[in-house]
This record gives sequence, structure tokens and C-alpha cells, in this order.
Amino acid sequence: MALNPLAAMLAPEDREFMASVAALRSPEVTATHAGPPRLPTQKSIGEHFGRLLSSWTPRVFTPQETHAARLEGLRYMIIARQIEEVQRDIHPRKLPAEVAAQLIFAKQSYMIRYFRTFRVNDLPTEIISNILRFVVWDQMKRPVDARLRVTWTCRRWRDIALADSTLWNAIWFRGAGFGIDRAWAWFDRARQAPLDIRIDADPSGDDDDSSSVIDLSDEPTMSPNDMRQMLMRLFTKLSTIRMLIVVVDDWKSALTVLEFLLTCGPAGVPTLQRFELHRGGTKNEDRKSLTWPTLVAQPFLGGAVAPSLAYLSLNGVPIDWNQSILENLTTFDIRRLPASHSPTAARFREVLRNCPRLQKLSMDGAGPRFEESPEEMQPVPLPYLRTLVIADFTRPYAMFLFSQFTAPAVNDLTLMNLCGDDYIPLFLQLTSAFPKVRLLTAYSIQFNVSPLGMHAMTSFLESMPLLAYLRVANVANQFFGTFFRARSGGGSNPAVPKLSVVDCQSLDPIVIVQFAKDRYRFGLPLKKMYISEELGERLDSEQIKVLTGLCVLAKLPKGATTPEEEALTL
Repeated sequence: MALNPLAAMLAPEDREFMASVAALRSPEVTATHAGPPRLPTQKSIGEHFGRLLSSWTPRVFTPQETHAARLEGLRYMIIARQIEEVQRDIHPRKLPAEVAAQLIFAKQSYMIRYFRTFRVNDLPTEIISNILRFVVWDQMKRPVDARLRVTWTCRRWRDIALADSTLWNAIWFRGAGFGIDRAWAWFDRARQAPLDIRIDADPSGDDDDSSSVIDLSDEPTMSPNDMRQMLMRLFTKLSTIRMLIVVVDDWKSALTVLEFLLTCGPAGVPTLQRFELHRGGTKNEDRKSLTWPTLVAQPFLGGAVAPSLAYLSLNGVPIDWNQSILENLTTFDIRRLPASHSPTAARFREVLRNCPRLQKLSMDGAGPRFEESPEEMQPVPLPYLRTLVIADFTRPYAMFLFSQFTAPAVNDLTLMNLCGDDYIPLFLQLTSAFPKVRLLTAYSIQFNVSPLGMHAMTSFLESMPLLAYLRVANVANQFFGTFFRARSGGGSNPAVPKLSVVDCQSLDPIVIVQFAKDRYRFGLPLKKMYISEELGERLDSEQIKVLTGLCVLAKLPKGATTPEEEALTL
């Protein structure tokens, strides 16, 4: 049989090996030779290429080196293609391990030589620009590092990157000093591109710089005067700001931000889509009875219309609710507001009616003023609400709050810090209110563990038949018993049959092990259990062995999002 012209370029030893691979097309042939494997394991191959890449120093090839690298790359491409043809012809039989390893080795060898000789700078500027955008924005946790390295690679890449304003329009201002100077350089490079701005007056938190070559951890906290000067310069581009997130730790800085919005808002914020203002400094505040200094609340944006605003988050800061125009929001997030600075129930309901496509509603220690005997009124329907967060309320207030709206399409329900009382009446009120919930978060909730209370909680859970993911922390051990309904003749039946993933924090290890055992015993085993790092340290080896035998067990770092959670929230 005549050789393929390209295959004829192979060395004799390569042709000999490829002939033995081609012989695999015969069902009687199961190996290429009788001796030991021709190549090391796949792991060893990976380690080999890792060392090869880490030791490589980029440089300009001579014409002779370029030609030699291309010939070597062509050799490995021919070998890989011929093995793939045999793989296709013998399907569903698998290649022998040594041949599969050779295929991996050939592909990686080809790719190394291909990218060492690829003339990337011969591409048109607009294509390189698109490539650099992918490089930067695919590095979600390290975009700062990615942008810097792009400008350090070569002069042409630097020129292209500096000319592309969309590479620089996401800017994080933190602390003071060099980090601020760098942020302003990016502010200038962004020119008139829509700006996504985050200001963090406390530089000690984690950010996308955490793994960058520049360490900002020792920079000083931003003062209120620094904030004022920053906003004066930032707001020269107010009409281009698309997102503004501000995190401060004192009243003066927070009021400075609100003052600038009051003054500059009427000038127009046509592109502002997301605004968040978070005031920290909560160490001396009692969340159950907030007391604030004497403040005169001002209308948000001076009462101006923000035509594109869809996301609003106010955390521990006041606004004049009656004079603010709040409409067409898709996310409404309010936190830590005392009654003196909360909207009236009528105004709160008006805001909800003005946001007919609201998708996320979060109320953490903040909501409408409590009216114990409100006039009879129909709850506001929120048919598109998918995420609901309710936290840190007394039982009477929580029951009042849930009477203000209906949200039958909620997919992700969070109930937090509902403690200090028996909340069974609330759970009776919520039974059948959220039939489409698939993710439930229950942190620090309290209920009567009497038989009637347990029955009520089980009924609440059973009214969410699609529930598949449970996040739970700091609850009574009896909470897990509510996932099993007692039978009249003794014993119990499992509730919530679709539950498959549990995310556990601050719980008794004995209880979660028993819960996994019980689900398994009833034929509804958990698929996966995530545990916090703290809980993982309290599990002994025997408990870990039992859990890993019942389901997949994984540690979850604080603040991390699981793939199952992301899939269920789509």
C-alpha cells in the first residue's frame, strides 16, 4: 500500500510504529508490541510538558529555528492524525494504553511548536484586539494581573491594548497611594467607554488584585476628604458611568456620596444601570433597634429619573423614599434601616408596583414601616421574582412583610436570623406560598420542636416539591427531622424527595451524618454534601468515611459558589 505523501516524511522508526498502530484495525490485534509500554503514564506526560513550558524563555527564532520547529510540529500532527483515523475505524474498541498516551504526547508536542511559531503579530489589529479582550475578561479573578501582563508582552500588544478603551473601563479604587494612581490611569485610558466603578474605602478586603504582582494590602484607608476629591473627578464622566459600587466605613464618607448624587443626579445619569452604597461601621449598632444620628434624608439622585437603572442596593444609608423615583428595577436590595428612615407601607408597595419585572428582592433588617393594623389591601403580585432574601426580623414583622406581596415563581429562597421567638406561625403562613423553590437557605431559624411544630415545618418543606439544594447553618438538630414525616403507625417517610445537595455550616457533625444515613436508608440518598472548612475540621475520620460512602463529600471555602447552585439559578 502506497504511503500518504505526508506520512512518507516520517522517520523509519515513526513509520514502523504507525504500521503497528494501523494493524489494530484487525480485530485480532490488541497491542502494538509485546514489550513494556513505549511511553510513561499520562500523568508523567503532563508533568513533562509542565516542566517544558515553565523552563521556556520567549525569544525571537532565527529562520532556521522556525523551519525546524515547523517540521517537528508537522511530524507530530501527522502522527496524531493517523492515530485518530485508527481510533475512528476501530470504534467502539479502545486504543491500547500506550497508543492513547502517544496520541496525547503527539498533540501536545504539536501545540507547543505551533504556538511558538505562530505569527500572531501578523494578524490584523482588530483580531488581536478581540483576542486580548478574551484574555482579560476570561480571567474573572485576576483581570488586573491580566491587563498588566498584556501591556508588558510586546510593544504592539501594548499599543493595541492602550487604544482599546473597553479593556480599562472596569476600575477598582482602593485605599490610597499607588493603587489609586493606577486606577486613575485606567480611568483616563477608558476615555468615553461605559464605566464600571467600585470604590472601597477599606483596602483590607479581598479583591481581584489578591494574586496580582502589586500588593495593596498596606495602603491607608480612604478619608472622607479623599472620597470627595475622588467623586469630583469621577463625576466628570458621570454620563458614562454604568455601574457604581461604593463601600465605606463611616457616616461622613457615606453622606458625601449621597450629597454628590443629590447635586449631580439631576444633570443626568443616562447609562447608570447598577448602584450600590454600603456603609460598614456596624460594631456599635444593634441590628434589632438601630439608632442613627440626626439625618435629613435626601431624594436619591436628587429626585431625577435614572432611565437605565435596574439594580439598586442601599445598605445602612438613608434616602427620602417619597421624593425618590424608583421604578423598573430588576434587583431591589435594602439593609439595616431603622423605622425612622424606612418607607411607609404604602410607599413600599408603590415601589413594588412600579417594578413589575422585579427579579430579586432582598430585605435584611430593612423594609416598610410596621403597621400592626394596616388597612385591608391586596398583596402586590411579583410574578417574575426569582430570588427572595428575608433576614433579621421579628416574627410579627416578618409575617407583616410577607403579607405585602406574592411571589409564586421564586426559585431561590433565603431565610436568615429569624430567631428569638417561635416562628411556626410564619412558616404556616408561608406554606404553599413558594411552590417553585429549588434552593432554600435556612440560617439561624427558630421554631417550636413540639410534634405540632415539627409537623408544621414538614408541611412547609413539602409545599416546595422541587427543592433540590439546601444551605443550612446554625439550626437546632431537630430541623433535620422535619425532612421526614411521621407515620400514624410509627416510623417515618422522607419528605422533599428531590433534595440531592446539602451545604452545611456550623452544625453538629453527628446530626449531619445521621441525616445522610437516613436519606440513604429510605432510598433517597444525597448526591453531594458540601461542608465548611470549620465543620470539616470537626468531622472525625470515621464520620468522613461514612459520609464519603453515602455521597460525594466536598469542602466549600467561605463565599464560594457551587456548580450545582449556579445550574439551579439559571
